Amino acid sequence: MIRASDLLGSEVRTESGDRLGRVHDLRAHQEGGGWVLIGLVVGRGGLRARLGVGGDEPVREGNVVPWEAVVALDDGRITVRDVIAAAPTP
Repeated sequence: MIRASDLLGSEVRTESGDRLGRVHDLRAHQEGGGWVLIGLVVGRGGLRARLGVGGDEPVREGNVVPWEAVVALDDGRITVRDVIAAAPTP
């Protein structure tokens, strides 16, 4: 079982080594009486959202890495598929 505390603050990189930032928050939805992790909020935009600065601007899609994109979890480091970094940000 993965705990939120294991993910928060972890560095996120792509398989080719590009740094996307650190995990500042998590996105989940409720399902069957529990919670299912659906994304990691990363980077500066994710940090601003977590701290509540930057106005009413929502977290952009580019700041949320889908959980399905995660390919490896190591101590303090998360690796995601390269396609995430190439996706356009609105």
